[in-house]
Order: sequence, then C-alpha cells, then structure tokens
Amino acid sequence: MKRWTVARTLSLTAVWWILVVSYAAAPCELFGELEYYTMALFACQPLQQLPVELPTLSLVLCLVVCLVLLPNSILHVSALRWNALLHSVGIATLVSSVIRAGFAVRFQPQTAFRESLAFMGIVTGRAAAIYLGMMLLVISRRSVFSEWHSLDYTNTIAFHRVVGWWVVAMSLLHSLAFGVFYLERGGWRELLEACLPLARACSNPEDSSCWNILGLVNGFGVVATLFVTILALLSCERVRRAAYNLFYFTHLIASFVFMLFCSLHDFPMAILMFPGLSLYVKDRLMASRSRVSEPEVTAEILCRHDVSSVVLLTWRSEPDSQLMPGTRWVYLNVKSISRLQWHPYSVMQLGDRTQVLLKSTGDWSDALCNFVASGQALKLGIEGPYGQPICSTSEARPRSLLLIAGGIGIAPFIDFLSGLSMLENAMWQEVKMVWAVRGDEYSGLVSAIDWQSLRQRAELSIFITSQETVAGGLLVDQKLGAAPGGEALRAEAGSYRMRILLSCLLITVGAVASDFLAHILYIKARPGVRSLAEYAWLLRSVPLLLLVLVLFLVSLGLRWLPHFTKPRNELPDSRELADSPHSPLTSARQAAGRGALEEGPGIGVHRAKPDLPQLVSQQAALGPTEVKACGPQRMLSSLTATVRELNASGLDVVLDTLESGL
Repeated sequence: MKRWTVARTLSLTAVWWILVVSYAAAPCELFGELEYYTMALFACQPLQQLPVELPTLSLVLCLVVCLVLLPNSILHVSALRWNALLHSVGIATLVSSVIRAGFAVRFQPQTAFRESLAFMGIVTGRAAAIYLGMMLLVISRRSVFSEWHSLDYTNTIAFHRVVGWWVVAMSLLHSLAFGVFYLERGGWRELLEACLPLARACSNPEDSSCWNILGLVNGFGVVATLFVTILALLSCERVRRAAYNLFYFTHLIASFVFMLFCSLHDFPMAILMFPGLSLYVKDRLMASRSRVSEPEVTAEILCRHDVSSVVLLTWRSEPDSQLMPGTRWVYLNVKSISRLQWHPYSVMQLGDRTQVLLKSTGDWSDALCNFVASGQALKLGIEGPYGQPICSTSEARPRSLLLIAGGIGIAPFIDFLSGLSMLENAMWQEVKMVWAVRGDEYSGLVSAIDWQSLRQRAELSIFITSQETVAGGLLVDQKLGAAPGGEALRAEAGSYRMRILLSCLLITVGAVASDFLAHILYIKARPGVRSLAEYAWLLRSVPLLLLVLVLFLVSLGLRWLPHFTKPRNELPDSRELADSPHSPLTSARQAAGRGALEEGPGIGVHRAKPDLPQLVSQQAALGPTEVKACGPQRMLSSLTATVRELNASGLDVVLDTLESGL
C-alpha cells in the first residue's frame, strides 16, 4: 500500500511538472516562428485555432493543474532543504530561453538577438503568471486548499515568500526582455511608442491602424512592473522588520494594483489568478462574519518591567475541535489604540476559555500593556481562530518530540501539551520541552502555568537566563495548561473530500465561464469600437469586471458549501461540559491549587543559558527527532544551523519553527 501511494504521488507530480513547464517554456516555439502575444498551451498554432465555444482549454487545464494537482511537497519550504520542485519551473523557463538563443544563433544568425529576447519575454511572462497563480492559492487564512494539504496559513508563509520572489524576477525579466527588444528593433522612439499609449499622427482617428493598442496594452504592463518593483523593495526583511505597518499596508495596496494591471495587460493572467482569489474572497467573507467585539475580556499583568511587560488576556469562546492544538491563533484589535491594526497571537484553549500571552515588543503591544495597566475596561476585537487542520498521523514514522521555547514562545506549546492527550494516533514516542526565560519574566509566567499538569505529558527543563527577578507572581483565575476534558480531537473523515471536489469543480466552472464571457464580448463588441478609449473600456476593462462578478458568485458558493457537506457532529454542548465533573473548567478549578512549580521527577530548573545545539544533538543521537521551536529570531537561526549540520551528518531531525509574531 505504501509503495502504491509513493508511486501515485510521483506520477501525479511528474504530470503536474510536465504540463506546467510545457505551458511556461513554450516548447513549440523553440524552433518555429514566434507569436509574441499568445498564451496557449505549448504555444502550438493548432491549439490557438479552437472554436469560441472552447476558447482557452489550455488555460483552464493549467488552472485545474495548479489547483488540484499542486503537489504537497512543493508547499513545504524551509531553510533546511532546497525545494527543487518549486524552483524547477523557473529554472526550466530560463533554460528554455538559453536553448532558444542557441538555436537562433545557429539557424537565424541575422535576427538571433531579437528572436532570443522575444522568446525570453514570452516564457518569463508565462512563468510569472504560473507562479502568481500558485502564490495566490496560499494567501487565504483558512480554505479548502489548506484543509486538503493539512497546512496552516503560517506553514505557507515561507512558500509565499519564495514564490513571490520568483514572480518579481520573472516579471522584471519579462519587462526587460521586451524593452530591449523594442529598443534594438527601432530605437528609443519604438520603445516609447510600444510601451506607452502615445498618440500617433493620423488623418482618420477612427481608423484602427492609427490606434496605439500595443502601447496601451504594454502601458498596463509598465504600471504592473513599477508596482512589483515597489513590492520587492518593501518586502526585504530589513524593511519588513523595521517598519512592519508600512510593509503590510503598502503590500496590500501594491499587490492589488499589480494584479489589476497584470489582468489589464493580459487577461489570461486573471484566469490563472482566479482559483486563489476566489478562495481569498471566500475567506474574507467568512472572516468578516467571524469578527466579534468581545466586551468581557479579563486582562491581567503577569509581569511589569522597564524592559518589557507580559499580559494575559482571557475570554470565553466556543472551541474549534478541528484545529490542531499548538497551531491555533487569532487576530486581535483594540479600536482605542488603532482601528486598522490587527495583530496575530497564539492562543491557549481550555474548554470554553481562550487565553493569549502578550508581550510588549512594539508600539501596538506597548500601548496595549499600558492600557491594561491603566485599569480601563478593555474591549477586544477578535478574528479567528485559525490553525492547522487535524490530520491522521498513523502512517508517519515514530519520533521523539523536542519543544524549545523562548520567553512567551511557550504559549503554543502550552496549548499543544494541554490537548496532547486528546489527539488520536499521536506519533511521538516521548515529549520533552525546554523553556528559556529571562529572570524578569520568570516569576510572573511561572505562577500562571499549571506545571503539575504539563509534567504529566512531557519532561520539562526550565532555564532562567538572567539574574533579574520580579517578586510576587500573580495568581490567575485559570492556570495555563490545565488538563482539558471532553472527547478526543480527530480529523474530519467523510466530508472534506466532497468539499474539495465540489470546490474545485465550482472554481473551474467559474473560470471557464469568465473566459467564455470575455471571448463572446470581444467578438460582439470589437466591430463597434471607434476609439482607443472605447477599446480600453470595452475590450480590456469590461471583461475584467465580468470576471470579478463571476469570482464573487463563486466565492459565495464556496462560502455555503460547508453547510451542505458537513456532517452533523453530535458533540456535547460546552455548557454541559462546564457542569460535568470531568469538564475542562472543573479540571481547571481542581488544578488551580496545585499549579505551583515544584522541582522533581519530570521537571528541572536551571539558572543558566541552555546549550541548545548540544541538547538537540543529544536527542538526535537517540533516534529520529522532531524539533518544534518558538522564540526570538536569533534562537531560531541557531537551531536551523544546528539541524542542518545534523542532517548533513546522517541524523534524522525535522525542524518546525513558528513565526515569532505568533
């Protein structure tokens, strides 16, 4: 059975790669005459002569391939392993450009340079469209796509970044190649006329030969190139970390403008964006309904120091039983601080209570900590929860699990250990947790955590990394990490496959309908166009508006699909759980008096900095190990380097790092 699964996966991956690379690299144009503006599959002339009833069969095929057959392995990007499959599309595109240049020099020496530039412009434009379509598939915080691949939005951030840089690179190469092509063919006048909608001197303005359609279409592309350059500059890590709000809002605006002008420049790019955008619109529709303003929030200051403060937020909410403990997070907003800013934080779920540990590390979190310290009533805006869907792990290789946390990076691991006993088919042979914490945060945090419950699930090691301490830890109402009750958490077995199938079908039908409407409109409206402005409106803008309308209808359909495919789960009501003797709240009340930290079997406290490379190496020497880490960037970088060295030496170590923002 396992061999069959591997063979099937490899076969589907090979089919996906062949079709996508054949679309991007245009093999039919390697040796023949160039059609500069075609986007048909393989760029073969026979496929371009399809009847209007099947206008873009090739594009729809690529759409379905990108959506349905996108291999799971391509989505896993890390600093430990080079994702050859992800980069192979771009590399194959560039290799095809080199091959085309070689053939042009050999058989068309007179026009070799020009032909090579034109071919590079075509294939890099296609590769940019393919990468853009793939990137948009993972921008939704929750979608049927993430359910299928059992991925959280945060798991795909690295994929988003890598693919985004490929979009930037291919877009710039596309613009550069055609810019040099026009410059070489006719000088600066040709370049300006081909890239900007400059008016042509003509006796009859209604004569279509007088319209600078090429300049109009390429002008849209020039604007897209300008905004993708802005995106690239502001997405650099230094800018992103120094001015996150500037990065975030300009990223949203510039991305929208870039995609808009890409679609005006070449409508088939909008078709390839259709799957990701429809999932994103559906996600935003659901998010707008899930946002709540929670007036009953308990805010407690666990520690207050000149360097930083730590606050514990608690509110009541219905738990999401389909999200993996340790991956759950929400967006928080405080209107009295900023109406626009929403910040992500890991959550800890205890029955119907949700808790967040928040540290003052920036302007917004500083303002929130000061707001809590002032004693004013806190009204919190909440969106979520989000997280990784629970999936079966029965076929995974048994491993030891090593959790490494720095400071409040312990929050997701408290949630994970609290729900560990409720997970079916947990694959870890043993679980250890290492927590490194500064002395000024230790006393406040340690008094809020139910260590006696956690030590029953993992071997705990605490390292106090500095001598400063703040006496008088706060006694909180609900200890973090108290043992939950209720039924076991399990993956949805029956309905998600049907939901995936129907979602793919609905999106594909929507894309076909959009392209069909655009082609019909072109045929009907083209003879009546009397000016370049009418051309820009009727044949470039209106098709895009029709696509947006269809996309919105498809998103509404995706929004309502779960209501028709989700089985009725006969889970106990949270109020019944709260009143039962084995409920989470009852367990928490029983644990409230026994949460103090006491050294003994399964727990150790050290006043020193941990040697994390040595700890990971020792654990890896005992057998296959999975390391989950959450903490400062310096700690995560050190662990990444350590795991890379261990893998190079032949040891089996897997590293999963959580974003510091979560």
